Amino acid sequence: MPNPSKACATRLTRELRAFRSAPPPLAPSVYVDEKDLLEWFILLQGAPDSPYEGGWYVMRIKFKHDYPFKAPAVSMITPNGRFAENQSVCMSMTEWHQESWNPAWSASCIVTGFISFMTTDEQTSGGVRTTDAEKRRLAAASLEWNAKNANLVQKFPELADPEKLHALKMK
Repeated sequence: MPNPSKACATRLTRELRAFRSAPPPLAPSVYVDEKDLLEWFILLQGAPDSPYEGGWYVMRIKFKHDYPFKAPAVSMITPNGRFAENQSVCMSMTEWHQESWNPAWSASCIVTGFISFMTTDEQTSGGVRTTDAEKRRLAAASLEWNAKNANLVQKFPELADPEKLHALKMK
């Protein structure tokens, strides 16, 4: 993948700073490797009053080298019952719909939209069809699943430490 354009790197650096200082609701932590500004991992809390409540999920955003002029790809890593793991999710703010992409949208906006879309039952490419009971089961198992994934724990050490995770939730 090509390196980010200068404008892209500037924009993503600014957005990352903003995200870390004021994360969107239900997205308390973000991990970005200094060597790859185009790939973000975001730790998500399950939305309250939904089948995902109590769950912890990791999503990935892959920005294009010419972001913000091209929409990113978005996927979910943690099993969740709504989206297939590691598959690009089709929604209006992603690479699937360049025609509706708005360069004014930020990473925080994308994450907020993704969380909102997750709580719907609208069928989409990258989506899966399960029952609410299955989503609740996966929510209950999500922390253990994430904690067994060494790559995710390296990015989010709090996944292996319930006290730190609880502190994140209280933010």
